[in-house]
Amino acid sequence: MPEPLTPILGIVGPTASGKTGLAVRVAERAGFPIEVVSCDACQIYRGLDIGAGKPEPEELDAAPHHLVGVLDPDDPCSAGRFATLAAEAIAGIRRRGAIPLVVGGSGLYFRALRDGVFDGPPVDPTLRARLRRLDRHRRGRPRLDRLLARLDPAAERRIHPNDRVRRLRALEVALLAGEPISSLRIRRSPRLGGAHWTVVALDPPRDELAARIARRVRAMFAAGFIEEALRLHDRHGDAWPGRRAIGYREILAELADTGDPAAVRNRRQEIASRVIAATRRYAKRQRTWFRAERELRWLPLAGDAPEASRKTCEHFLAAALPARARHDSPAGATVPVSAAPVPRSGPVPTPVPRSGPVPTPFP
Repeated sequence: MPEPLTPILGIVGPTASGKTGLAVRVAERAGFPIEVVSCDACQIYRGLDIGAGKPEPEELDAAPHHLVGVLDPDDPCSAGRFATLAAEAIAGIRRRGAIPLVVGGSGLYFRALRDGVFDGPPVDPTLRARLRRLDRHRRGRPRLDRLLARLDPAAERRIHPNDRVRRLRALEVALLAGEPISSLRIRRSPRLGGAHWTVVALDPPRDELAARIARRVRAMFAAGFIEEALRLHDRHGDAWPGRRAIGYREILAELADTGDPAAVRNRRQEIASRVIAATRRYAKRQRTWFRAERELRWLPLAGDAPEASRKTCEHFLAAALPARARHDSPAGATVPVSAAPVPRSGPVPTPVPRSGPVPTPFP
């Protein structure tokens, strides 16, 4: 008889939809030990506290969290590296007898962890610079698009014409590897063998999500987000990936225009308005991304809706609770959703301080 697949739970969705809070409530109510693995391209960095929307100390106390503040701000993290780090964290969670709960809105990182990444050729700086120069020219861009259509028709059809980063990367891979990126993706292998995924996707009504984004962005600026961004810029210059994240990039663009930190502070309201608009656009792209993912259970709710934790717990219990946990219950019984949390084995990570609540993911 084959061994049962190891369950991995997930909560995904657009920014400001309440994923972290829901994850903590699920961990408290589930009746079996859960540890959270952050799937966020900003939270993985130290020092990006307000802008990354890291969990509050009380949330970190309620459930062990992994991959929060584990890399220096100037230490680049690709989707493949994240998948490796997350797989290592999940292996440790399994050894402690707990169930991993992957939580976040970084779609590429989620896909890399669940489905694997392809082994593409390393970046060629000379070729990349040449492609970018051509792409900036009015006549060069159509030529590059025609070349991509000839070398990788599937990628040319799949990637939106305005998504120049991904189109140029697909062309770069085709030129360096001698085969389409689409073919390489087919051969990718998951980082986690023998895993059964059960994933809930939050999808609150658009007007509600827009209001949540606005509230959280303004709270972020009130908590000192500008000072955090300026401090990171002073320490790391242009050598930290998070500077491209929503919020950080608007603050630093204002600094580049004025050259005066005081002027940036004085324009806090205007910058916040731009961040709100950019975050709403990003949330729309997140929805589109996750709609293309397979086997998600969509909840048309925010994570703090009264019924969200009940429905999520019920779905996780029905689909993903390990066979041994059900067998340990009395015959015919299920583990109660309202059960008190089981004491967790293994050390709880030190809470990561945060002075603001807003996630500002990479574009």
